[in-house]
Amino acid sequence: MYQELQRKVTEERPSYSQEEIHWLLKHLGDPSPEIRDDLVFISLARGIQEELFTEKQFHFIAEEILSDGGLEKEIHKIGLPTLERSFRALIYANILSADGNEQSLFYKGLNTDIRNIMLDQGLYYLKKEKDTTGFSSQYGWIHAFAHGADLLTEVVCHPELPKNRVHEGIDILDQLFKRISIRFTNDEDWRLARVLYEPISQGKLEQEQVVSWIKAIDFPLEETEDFYKFSNFRSCLLEVYVQLDQRNILQNELRKSIQSFQY
Repeated sequence: MYQELQRKVTEERPSYSQEEIHWLLKHLGDPSPEIRDDLVFISLARGIQEELFTEKQFHFIAEEILSDGGLEKEIHKIGLPTLERSFRALIYANILSADGNEQSLFYKGLNTDIRNIMLDQGLYYLKKEKDTTGFSSQYGWIHAFAHGADLLTEVVCHPELPKNRVHEGIDILDQLFKRISIRFTNDEDWRLARVLYEPISQGKLEQEQVVSWIKAIDFPLEETEDFYKFSNFRSCLLEVYVQLDQRNILQNELRKSIQSFQY
């Protein structure tokens, strides 16, 4: 099975049996990065993005990945359990992206109950995740906060999440930046910035809401950990600034708020 799936990674338009998909899902949190990253994730993500799976297989993947609790599975454990959660978050992101994309074969392909569970778990995953490991010499990329950020971005941008709920994404970020006491070093802060600039770009989040948040947030700056928290948030804001400026949609009020956010 492993060798056959490896071969399919190099094929232009491979197809997959139900048994092969089941094997991929079973190894989503495999401790080997060669299996987890280079085979399992690539195969599942590509199968969704390039529509290599059938609609029936797409439904099966969504149902199966939720069947034992989804992102809630062993949420309070770190290490190996994080691997599965983290890479489940990436597959959630791919599923929700396809479900919300009018150009995708899988557009509105999720049934309402499964979509709502994925949106809800995706929205609150980073509120519960504790494992801040980026790269592990033993397991390779774990990156739960980066993957959770990708998922949260897809949640707030999903057409079935009402515009009046997008602020919940800001609430999650607010809690996260005040809670995480290590300095992000593997681009997690840049990935978290997408939760802000992508819905702004799509018209689902008003820049005034981000301005109000920046004005209200407070970091005491008394201990070393406080400076880490402040730096994570400021780095996130700078990425928002760069991305919106490149797209020529950065408004003056948000520009000034980010520029003036200093010690």
